[in-house]
Formats: sequence, C-alpha cells, structure tokens
Amino acid sequence: MSKTIKLESHLSSEELEYRYRKAHDPVLRSHYQIIWLISEGKTTCQVMEHTGYSRGWIQRLAVTTLLALMRL
Repeated sequence: MSKTIKLESHLSSEELEYRYRKAHDPVLRSHYQIIWLISEGKTTCQVMEHTGYSRGWIQRLAVTTLLALMRL
C-alpha cells in the first residue's frame, strides 16, 4: 500500500503548481512538480507514475524540502 507524504503548507498548492509550470530549469521544475503533487494529496506511487522518479528519491526530496522550510 502506498503512503501519502504529509507536508506543512508553506506555499499553497496553486502557488506550487504555478512555480512548477513557470520554472525554466528542468531539475527545479521536477522538484516543484513532485512537491506540488504531494501537496495535492497524491500517494507516493501516484507521484512515481506522474514523474518517473523512484520512491526513495521522492521521499528524500520531501524530507529535504521540509528541513529547508523549517530553517526559514
């Protein structure tokens, strides 16, 4: 069973989607897409299907993002 990752909402889902769609850097764009999909309540498996990234990478990005936001 796939789990849903919970993140604090420092940015709205709409803002994350906007940043994803406007990003020119492909790596940054992918990172925004993953965080946006998580913020929409997608499971890890769903995010994997949409992005092609592995479960470990998605989870690592979520943790890294959460830690970075905690420093703000």
